[in-house]
Amino acid sequence: MSLPLMDALRQCHLHAGYLQAALSDLPHLVTEQTLKQKDAALIRALDQLVLRYIKLQDTLGEHVLRALAVQVLLEPVEDLPLADVLNRLEKHGVLTVTEWLAHRKLRNALTHEYPDQIERQASVLNETMVRTNALVELLASVQSLVDAR
Repeated sequence: MSLPLMDALRQCHLHAGYLQAALSDLPHLVTEQTLKQKDAALIRALDQLVLRYIKLQDTLGEHVLRALAVQVLLEPVEDLPLADVLNRLEKHGVLTVTEWLAHRKLRNALTHEYPDQIERQASVLNETMVRTNALVELLASVQSLVDAR
């Protein structure tokens, strides 16, 4: 069941706010040594980063993008697969399919724990910190389109 567009956008902004707050509590680079410290405040900030990135990406993908295409861009994509919705959004300059798929791939990587692969954990977390701004910028551009209608 999909949320109304405005409700979904409010949720996205909430996730984005917590995501950006988590970023401000993290070092610019997460290393294996950083993760081995087991610092409680660091772990909480990393957990918040992971949770909110996943939630923001999920909410955009499940509730916002299709509604944006239908209600704002007037594209008849209600019953089309998400891939077709993404292609229409790319046509309108909202996003690039490649970038969206990179966010999705990262989101999927974040759902898996690699307890014995600390180097991989650090790599995925660093990529998340880099990609966070792009995901928040996508939310801002979507909000601008909604506000302009």
